Amino acid sequence: MSAGAQIISAPDLRWSATWEDDVTDDEHRVLAALFARCFPRSRTVFTGARSWSSGRPELRLVGRSDGRAVAHVGVLRRFLRVAERNASVLVGDVGLVAVDPDVQGRGFGAQLLGRTAATLHDLGLPFGYLTCGDQVAPFYATAGWMRMDGGTRMVRADGRVQVYGGASMVLPVHAPLHEWPAGCLVDRNGLEI
Repeated sequence: MSAGAQIISAPDLRWSATWEDDVTDDEHRVLAALFARCFPRSRTVFTGARSWSSGRPELRLVGRSDGRAVAHVGVLRRFLRVAERNASVLVGDVGLVAVDPDVQGRGFGAQLLGRTAATLHDLGLPFGYLTCGDQVAPFYATAGWMRMDGGTRMVRADGRVQVYGGASMVLPVHAPLHEWPAGCLVDRNGLEI
């Protein structure tokens, strides 16, 4: 991918992939407004140019309809520590998965997850990784994400360390699922996206 935005056409949506350093203040404001609509009960206040929750992504995929941002995902390459096996696993940590409530039900979420998988593949990552609420885990499962036992230990936005209580999900990309440390607690060792 180039240093700037790469435009990809898709039915109904126009997609861009932009590295975080290249996201303009205006685009941060547009994304903050999208997240405010998508995550109205979030502890993070998405206002002004704040278009991230806890940790900032490295790369953003944005889908636009009629020039309006309606879908987004953030990706951050990182190693998850698996203390039980004295190992680390490289993943594309995925977060800020959002589709504007005004356009949900049109298949944009499926397109977004397809673009996410393709991006993880292009980045050469063995796995995709995300945490989500139990109520949305089936949505990710339809796109090949697998729920893993063991859980995720991570730093909360307030700085406290917790074991996340929702679903921890893996997408095999360049590595087979049997190489994932199934049943082990993984340490994100940082903020979620």
